[in-house]
Amino acid sequence: MEKDLLANVLSNYEDEIDIFETYMEDLGYSDFTIRSYKDDISIFLEYLHKKWQGFPSLSDIKPKHIQEFLRKTQKGKAKTTRNRRLMALRTFYKSLVKSEMLPFNPAQEVDMARTERNSLPTYLNEEELVAFFNSINEDEFYIRNKCMLMLMSLAGLRVIEVHHLNVTDLIRDQEDPGIRVFGKGNKERYIPLPPPLFELLLDYEWNYRPVPKADHSNAFFLSRRGTRISRRRIQEIAEETFARLKNLTGTKYLREKKLSAHKLRHTFGTSLVKNGVDLVTIQELMGHSSLNTTQIYTHVNNKQKQDAMRNKDISRFF
Repeated sequence: MEKDLLANVLSNYEDEIDIFETYMEDLGYSDFTIRSYKDDISIFLEYLHKKWQGFPSLSDIKPKHIQEFLRKTQKGKAKTTRNRRLMALRTFYKSLVKSEMLPFNPAQEVDMARTERNSLPTYLNEEELVAFFNSINEDEFYIRNKCMLMLMSLAGLRVIEVHHLNVTDLIRDQEDPGIRVFGKGNKERYIPLPPPLFELLLDYEWNYRPVPKADHSNAFFLSRRGTRISRRRIQEIAEETFARLKNLTGTKYLREKKLSAHKLRHTFGTSLVKNGVDLVTIQELMGHSSLNTTQIYTHVNNKQKQDAMRNKDISRFF
């Protein structure tokens, strides 16, 4: 019944949804973002239908209606989830304004929720990372899985970027081996790789990569069936490895930490800051659109700052 209701609602706003999807595709939004934003808009349109007992014109929606929608549907959820849903609404209305279907964007008048700006990212230190790699299951997919987990933790790739990596993305230069990565908004970035990591990728490609199915021939990481490995499977492999890590005798304290595939990317960013790499270089390597995002990793230098200031002899000035 609920599925029938949603299908009925979406059919009444079919033109608006088509404009929205085309707008996102033209701007190079990732498939994952497009799906997520469309899901958010489906929830919004279904909410409007139930509230109005019909199909209100989107031009009649005011900022107060959007605020009410966010308040009623986001109870008990993280502020970041609310902000993502608001961004979906802003983009949805923006696409309709750009196409001259609507005169204004009511979602633009709704403020983002305040979040903890300096919340510290969860990451693994070097000893924990060694133990993590040692926790990879040594089955027939050991080399493939090690490659994927190392690309996230030692080169900063997102799960979606590991999923999309192609054979043709490897830069096979003996002097400067690396990979091309297509990140958010389909922005391309170049990541030089340490030789041992690049050699591991080649070892997988030459000796362990299954025979690909015809329409997956360029996919670098493949499933048992010869198809491009799914995003969810990459996440599961990380989760399974973290579970084994937390069961080791000396690392049970990690059970208190929320560890996921994305935390491996945090581990990479944190490691760069610890090693004194400048923020602009880190921004480039991680594919951040803004330095504000990169700055979440600067917390790791607090100890160095404290040492520098507390060990400074300023007695002669007093």
